[in-house]
Amino acid sequence: MILFRAVSAEEYKDFIIDLNFRTAENTLEAKQFFKSEKAVLEFVKIAHKRSYRPPYKHILTIDVDSQRLAAIDFESQNLDGYDAITIQEGDLPYFNKCLTFTSERNV
Repeated sequence: MILFRAVSAEEYKDFIIDLNFRTAENTLEAKQFFKSEKAVLEFVKIAHKRSYRPPYKHILTIDVDSQRLAAIDFESQNLDGYDAITIQEGDLPYFNKCLTFTSERNV
């Protein structure tokens, strides 16, 4: 399964240390991933219009092993009209083990 996540420069710097997602102090205690590139691009566009801080600087494209992901308790949901999943903080270490490939591009 391919997932997409918009990240700030700070989150990107943290992620590339060991290619693991973590939550940071004073942030949501979960990570949300869109199921389509169109969705994440629209999300970034809306955030930019609303002057969201910190601004999104990168989009991560993540290939996730679907069989391993099925063993994790995640929430499927609709974010801003698009399909997405949410991984709670306690499940992030298991989610990180599901990643098989990640690429990045600047926004």
